[in-house]
Amino acid sequence: MTPTIPLSAAARRTGEPSISVLMQRALAEPRLISLAAGFVDQASLPVAAASTTIADLLADPIEARRALQYGTTRGDLLFRSRLVDRLEREEHAEPGAFAAILPRVVVTTGSQQLLYLVAEALLDPGDIVIVEEPTYFVFLGLLATRGAVAVGVPTDAGGLRLDALEATLRDLEASGRLDRVKLIYTISEHGNPSGLSLAPGRRGALVALAEEYSKQQQIFILEDAAYRGLTFSGDEPASVWGRDEAGRTVILARTFSKTFSPGVKTGFGVLPEGLVGPVLALKTNHDFGSSHFHQQFLDRAMADGAYDRQIARLVAVYRRKRDVVLGALDEHLGPLEREGSVSWTRPNGGIYVWLTLPEGLDAGPDGPLFDRCVERGVLYVPGAYAFPAEGAARGRSNHIRLCYGAPGEAELAEGVARLAAALADCLDPVA
Repeated sequence: MTPTIPLSAAARRTGEPSISVLMQRALAEPRLISLAAGFVDQASLPVAAASTTIADLLADPIEARRALQYGTTRGDLLFRSRLVDRLEREEHAEPGAFAAILPRVVVTTGSQQLLYLVAEALLDPGDIVIVEEPTYFVFLGLLATRGAVAVGVPTDAGGLRLDALEATLRDLEASGRLDRVKLIYTISEHGNPSGLSLAPGRRGALVALAEEYSKQQQIFILEDAAYRGLTFSGDEPASVWGRDEAGRTVILARTFSKTFSPGVKTGFGVLPEGLVGPVLALKTNHDFGSSHFHQQFLDRAMADGAYDRQIARLVAVYRRKRDVVLGALDEHLGPLEREGSVSWTRPNGGIYVWLTLPEGLDAGPDGPLFDRCVERGVLYVPGAYAFPAEGAARGRSNHIRLCYGAPGEAELAEGVARLAAALADCLDPVA
């Protein structure tokens, strides 16, 4: 008899990530146009800039050896200083205004590692994290691993609804569960999966609300700003982190994966002071520090302007792709939108569109639309993945996420046409 494998409780709570299943499906069927996985535009990856910058770095033997050596768990000091300088510019602060936050800046292996480290530092089984509906479904999987409870709060065109958040906090307090609330998670810019941003007028109010309800313990806001910088028109507002004047409430999570290259797998966070030590201790157990070489590479790319040029290039590319997807949706689903049975977001940045289908239509992974889309040759992310088990919209299955990051413009137009045809098959099966 083969002995059982004594997995930990955390491993038993962790199922196969839903996005992995979709990616396997796409790889197994190359004919599929994938509007599912949140990959970046392949043709726009900064090959020339990387080649020049890395060659420059390696041409100096002293700097090359330094880059190829171990770094520190917190991250390279010069790189972190450059990140602070950049935050000052982004938040329209005076030079030197953020100098005091330097010890609280931690470089991570992508922003996903920071999300995991924060959850590991704060969450025990049964603790509560308030999330947007819909939210980043990979984060929901991370919470499941920790045994935490995700509680959803409705959103609208301005992102997280603060009236609904306050009502949720009030209900949790009345039920005696406020002391289990550890985090409020928000994707502030061009969110995954909705494509929408948190309204500027809600950002400071969100901080104030978290502080008001931090009665028994600190309730942190985890601001996932993975898509900051990828705004198509207008100025980006101050971040939620930028509204936290005391610096004790907001955890800022950033990444270079979407704005430069996912291959460098580098992100960073700005932590409230009390979290720096615990997160660094956990990170030491993870990896002793993120890639020192990649930090040196990114530092030089930011110094010589390659990073800003890449962002400008991506904004132009993704704006065109967004327009292709919205134009195809208008062409193929416009009549359904006008009658009110179908709607979609019109993002001002990022790489996602959120599509809402007629009530009662199951767009989930086991529903008729998903199978029909695969038959038609197109793949999407079922919106059901993006809703927590507890919340106002639990069980909603008539939503889907479309990603216009990786496919070319012709593929995007064809993918939406195939999706519309599959939807027509489901809405009028006799025809």
